[in-house]
Amino acid sequence: MQGPLAGFRVVEVAMWVAGPSAAAILADWGADVIKIENPRGGDPMRGLTAPARSDPLQTIAPGYELDNRNKRSVAVDLRHPEGREFAMRLIETADVFLTNLRLDALEEMRLDYTALAARNPGLVYATLNAYGHDGPERLRPGFDYAAGWSRSGLMATVGEPGEPPPAQRPGMIDHAAGLGMAGAISAALLARQRTGRGCIVQLSLFSMGLWMNATDLTIGLLCGLPPKPESRSARPNPLWNSYQCQDGRWIYFVMLQDERHWPEFCAALGRAQWLQDPRFSDSQARRQNCRELISAISAVVATRTRSEWAPVFDRHGLFWAPVQTNEEVLEDPQAQAIGTFVPVDHPRIGKCRLVNNPIRFSPSGSDTAHKAAPELGQQSEEVALELGFSWEEIARLKQSRVLG
Repeated sequence: MQGPLAGFRVVEVAMWVAGPSAAAILADWGADVIKIENPRGGDPMRGLTAPARSDPLQTIAPGYELDNRNKRSVAVDLRHPEGREFAMRLIETADVFLTNLRLDALEEMRLDYTALAARNPGLVYATLNAYGHDGPERLRPGFDYAAGWSRSGLMATVGEPGEPPPAQRPGMIDHAAGLGMAGAISAALLARQRTGRGCIVQLSLFSMGLWMNATDLTIGLLCGLPPKPESRSARPNPLWNSYQCQDGRWIYFVMLQDERHWPEFCAALGRAQWLQDPRFSDSQARRQNCRELISAISAVVATRTRSEWAPVFDRHGLFWAPVQTNEEVLEDPQAQAIGTFVPVDHPRIGKCRLVNNPIRFSPSGSDTAHKAAPELGQQSEEVALELGFSWEEIARLKQSRVLG
C-alpha cells in the first residue's frame, strides 16, 4: 500500500539524528526522500558501528540504519559551485527541503530559505537546530543531550534529590523532535495545497525539551513554584511509585487517583487492615505518612516475584507496568502486536528488524515494505539521470569528485 505522502519529494541535507529521523518518518509515510551527503564520509552516523547480531564479523551502524531507511542517497559536494547547482536543480523538483545544519552554515552555502524559494516558490523549508532560530543563541551548536535534556529542566527534575542528574539515552529528544517535525511538515503541505504557497517550518531541540517539560513549567507559570525532584522514598502519593519485587525486578504503580484505587490496592496486596489504619485513611493522611506507607508497600511487594504479582495486580484492576529492560522489550508480545519492529532485507547482513515509527494510518495504511538505509551515494547516478544529466556530465562530475 502507498503511504499518505506518496508523490511528494523531500530533499534532506541533515546529519546525526533529529533531521534524518524526521525525513525517515516522511519516507515511511510514502514520500520520496533524497538524502544529500558529503562524498567524503557522508553522515557522521555512518561511523558509529557495532557488530551485527546476525553476523558478528560484519559491522553495521544501527543509528544510521534506523533514521535513514527508505531513502535514496546522493553524494554531492555542496561547497563546490557545480555541486551546489546540482543540489539546486534537485531542490527545484522537491516539495520539501529538510535540514538540521546550523543557520550560519546554510547561509554560507546559500541554502537559506530566500535562496531556495527564489528557485522553488512553493517549497516547504523545514529547519531544525539546537537552540532556536531567534535570539542570541540561534547559532549555538548542540545535541539533544545538551539543548533538549539538560537546558530544558528535564535532567534536573527526573533524578533523586541530592544525587547527580541522570543521563538520557541516545536520541530520546531527537526522535520526539523528528516526529514533531514530520507532523509540522505534513501540515505545511496541506496548507500549501490550499494556498499554493510554501513556508518555513522551524523547530529546535531546546523547544522540544521545553515542550516535554511543559506540565512542570506550566505549574511554575500559573502557581509560582515549579515542581522539584521527588525522592522515591517520600512520594506524596505512594500509589504512584516504583517498587522492587522478590526477584530484583521492579514494577511501577501509576494510580493518580489514589482514593479511587485504595480499596482494590489494599485487597491486591492482602492488606485489608490498611483500610482501617488512621495513618492511611484518606489521601491527606497517606500524604502525611507517605514514608511509612512506601516502606510498608515495599515490604509486601518484596515477598513475591514480578511474574507472581502480575496476575494479582491485573485481577484487581490496578494501573501498573513492569519496569522492563531493553532485552525484555525486544521480546514484548504487545510491542510485536502493534507493529513496533518491522522486517528489513539488508544487502549486507540479510534479514533484520528495525523500530517502526509509532503512527499508523488505516485503511489506506503506510505499511510499505521497509528498505535498508542506502550506501553513501548509492543513488547518485540514478537521481542525476532523473534530473536530465547525461552520462558524460555524470562521469565528469564524478571524476572531479563533485558527485560521489
